[in-house]
Amino acid sequence: MKTAKDIMNKRVIYFSPEDSIFEVARVFSREKISGAPVVNGDRVIGVISNSDIVKFMHTKLSKTEFSSQNPSLSMILLDLANIGRDFLTFKKECNRISKTKVKDVMKREVLVISLDTGLIDIADLMEKKDVNRLPVVEKNKLIGMVCRADVIKALVE
Repeated sequence: MKTAKDIMNKRVIYFSPEDSIFEVARVFSREKISGAPVVNGDRVIGVISNSDIVKFMHTKLSKTEFSSQNPSLSMILLDLANIGRDFLTFKKECNRISKTKVKDVMKREVLVISLDTGLIDIADLMEKKDVNRLPVVEKNKLIGMVCRADVIKALVE
């Protein structure tokens, strides 16, 4: 039976809690990944994913809507004034968000596995806890990562 040791990725991209979420998004895009562990020293303290960043951005940058179905000229002018004000607010919020740290967005509840965790146990844990990736640790140190694609690949081999 295969274990985490057999299927894990040893080249793990990880982030510091002090990294910017914009930097995380850039790395995710460049490396074509959707999540990574957050490490303080050698210890895994969280996980950050695309969905965490998208949820955070959505709550911070919600858009305004026009106020009525058949607006009068005065309502259109009022809406335009609000849009101008909202745009300035949007720009300020983008500037503030660019300084947001991973520690402010990451999930702090982290499931980890050991080198000898079996393939079926890994798949079961991913399914039951609805996670896409599991850090592999040894003596509390990050040494690898198993994602759903690794599990599927191992099952078909």
